[in-house]
Amino acid sequence: MKEFISFPKNEYEDYIARLRNNKVIYTTRVSSEVGKYKIGIVYQSDFGNLKVVCLKHYEKLCHHPFYNELTQNQIREINQYIKENGYDVIGLIKA
Repeated sequence: MKEFISFPKNEYEDYIARLRNNKVIYTTRVSSEVGKYKIGIVYQSDFGNLKVVCLKHYEKLCHHPFYNELTQNQIREINQYIKENGYDVIGLIKA
């Protein structure tokens, strides 16, 4: 059985639109999940099976590839959980 990957419910609409257009979706995983996801592995999700196509580790939030698009709430939440191990940004596509 495949492992499950979850996403913030407030981002579902954007994820659904991107997946319908065969675009990569991105999700940030904080310290407790750093290193958990691997490129090429397929995970179950609320959007069906998703395959990890890219993975990048960061130590500082200011290096986040979408930093300018993050809301203040997202910045606060991510900062709260990246202190120990940094964070990963994962790109997924429909499998």
